Amino acid sequence: MTASVSQQSTMQEQALLNHIKRLERNGQDHLCVQIHLSSLIAFDRLPDCRNIARTMMDRGARTHDASLFELFNSDLFLVYHRSNAAQIEEDLNRLRRVCREDPFFAAGAEADAAFCSHFDLGEGYETLSERVLSLLAERAEMERSASGPRRNALPISLADLAAVEKAIAQADLSAMTSRQAICQLDENGRPQPLFHELFTSMSTLRDTLLPGHDIFSDPWLFQHLTTKLDQRMLAWLAKNDDATLRHSFSINVNVTSVSSQRFLELDEELDQKRRNTIFIELQALDIFADVDRYLFVRDFLLDRGYRICLDGVTELSLPYIDRADIGAELVKLQWSKTLRSQVEGRNRKGLRSAIEKTDPARIILTRCESDDAIELGHELGIHLFQGHFLDHLLRENITRDEAAGRLSAALARHRRTVAQQHAAANS
Repeated sequence: MTASVSQQSTMQEQALLNHIKRLERNGQDHLCVQIHLSSLIAFDRLPDCRNIARTMMDRGARTHDASLFELFNSDLFLVYHRSNAAQIEEDLNRLRRVCREDPFFAAGAEADAAFCSHFDLGEGYETLSERVLSLLAERAEMERSASGPRRNALPISLADLAAVEKAIAQADLSAMTSRQAICQLDENGRPQPLFHELFTSMSTLRDTLLPGHDIFSDPWLFQHLTTKLDQRMLAWLAKNDDATLRHSFSINVNVTSVSSQRFLELDEELDQKRRNTIFIELQALDIFADVDRYLFVRDFLLDRGYRICLDGVTELSLPYIDRADIGAELVKLQWSKTLRSQVEGRNRKGLRSAIEKTDPARIILTRCESDDAIELGHELGIHLFQGHFLDHLLRENITRDEAAGRLSAALARHRRTVAQQHAAANS
């Protein structure tokens, strides 16, 4: 079975199991390696990098007449003849060098060893078989628990986009408009809103106008869609008489939308004092897609008294961004469950230096989903936060400690309930 044939299978785990079963009788001639791409942290969000890693090993498999299998969790299994062990190890070392910047490798030699698991089909056939069977069970459980709509979501097409654009022109945006606070925590850990971001809820838009589709599947079609939403949002703001929207808010728009007639109409409705309290949030990707246009828009916004907030910044892009040169007063850094690993990993000096250069007091840690985000932010000198965890604290009017206490009590109740159910089942 060649590598190319093995990858034609619709279920690589079962194909791998069938392959090693066929080799069981003369397994002493073959070895297997599991490459734990699923353990990588940054690559988990970068499918293109996973494709490069797979392609590298696929070339080696073709050269050395080996069989390559890509599993549901992105791990690779390579089954090869013992005589090719040295060449395969060279390929593995080459892959390690390519992936070296991932925080997973911060542990050095220990991580190098953990990146690959080796099996001898002669002596370790049972161990390998059990490993593949456990992965089969894991995939089956994942498929059972996966939600149907997400799994079957269709990518958005040009025809879909045209239909959505027409619907947006007639839709009531007020039902799809959300506000989220940017907060600073007081000495007791209670959030104090400084201003609110006004935005269109894309999930509500999808469910209302295009159910069953993934509007995020193509980033450039999605970007085009947001420009249409900008126009409706700006028109709505210009005519809105809600007193809470007259000052101290932010709107996330595209660079091209700032130079549109709709924005100029909104600008006419605002006096200098109100403009000074409004942040215009612009995506980093949008800025660098057309730098000349952005520089013009930046100078216009600053001249009119608006303040600029740079959005869409991650721990990987922050070191390459100069807030002062861009002209942004604030930068939104996206929190993720892997941010701590990045801050404490191999590139910690570069990332911490970038945070200091940006000025922690000018950073909003956004997409905060847990208390760990707040704790990490404070460790880095960041005091501005945004996300669902802050929304929860505000809604319940509680502090971080009170939220942690409630969570601890809920977990204790859950453990007691599970123990009672087990006891009843065994009685």
